[in-house]
Amino acid sequence: MNSTFINEKRNDEFSLLRGIDLQDLLVETENYLLEYRDKLNLPDDITFGVEIEYEKALRLITNRFVDKNLKGWYSAGDGSLSSGGEITSPIMTDEIKYWQELQKVCNHLSKRKADTLHNAGGHIHVGVHVLGEDIEAWKSFLKLYTAYENIIFRFVYGDKISGRKRLSKYAPPIADSLYRVMRSIKEAYTLSEINWALPTYERYAALNFRNVSFSNPGQIYEHNTLEFRSPNATTNAVIWQNNINTFTKMLVASRDKVMDEEFLDYKLEHEYLPYSENKYLYNNVNLKNVLEFVDLVFDNNLDKIYFLRQYLKNFQNNYGIKTAVKAKKFVK
Repeated sequence: MNSTFINEKRNDEFSLLRGIDLQDLLVETENYLLEYRDKLNLPDDITFGVEIEYEKALRLITNRFVDKNLKGWYSAGDGSLSSGGEITSPIMTDEIKYWQELQKVCNHLSKRKADTLHNAGGHIHVGVHVLGEDIEAWKSFLKLYTAYENIIFRFVYGDKISGRKRLSKYAPPIADSLYRVMRSIKEAYTLSEINWALPTYERYAALNFRNVSFSNPGQIYEHNTLEFRSPNATTNAVIWQNNINTFTKMLVASRDKVMDEEFLDYKLEHEYLPYSENKYLYNNVNLKNVLEFVDLVFDNNLDKIYFLRQYLKNFQNNYGIKTAVKAKKFVK
């Protein structure tokens, strides 16, 4: 191996590394501090939006800040929070101006000492036109999410080492529900059949399908999205960007047919462990699975390192932690 893995022009298979090569990867990852990026190199048609919940900072001041400085953004209260509120973005794309706006919101909340450590969620919507009417792309995405939901959860704890207090109420894991209907999903011939199989009634699940327009999935508009509800909120723009990068590229990889479908089928058939009996998997480090995940989703080493750094969090385990805890700093 070369002296560094951190190179967006390389695409090493991390899951195949062994011995000193794997050790070098982990050491380099642990010593690397993430930075905010100008662009994520997403396809031009990818759209996304965020809902940034926060507590304790005065909502009226935040409302005025958003109205004055951010066109298309909206600030209001949130019924799930006893104080603070929620800031909602417009439909965004991978452009510098949107990343600057997101950073401006995070900087404002940070200066106002907003609390994102206890109950605040950081929901992300991704336009489903990425998958459109491509049945095989939908199947790939659903298999990928189901097989690796436990990896995704620890990652989207973000700059915390545990999930927020009300995560199990407002964004509980949904992989078990998807796994129960996976045979129907795999055998579906139409998008309507996939729609009927999905647990769309679970509005407050980690992955919410109720905003998806299955009758017109190829159109770009505000209410035709997959909503990822599991992320903790944060005032750190790097974490937001990293979460967005992961969710959007999961859909891109599914659409572009670059994932090993036989491998995903094997994972689900032989290695799937239900959340109800294995909650620790959503908290502790699973090195084998996380290396598989980054190889399946990302096409370059830099994206893989960004995911691994946020996932590993200095290898801090968190199973059984009942209070909110900040992770050791891993962002510049």
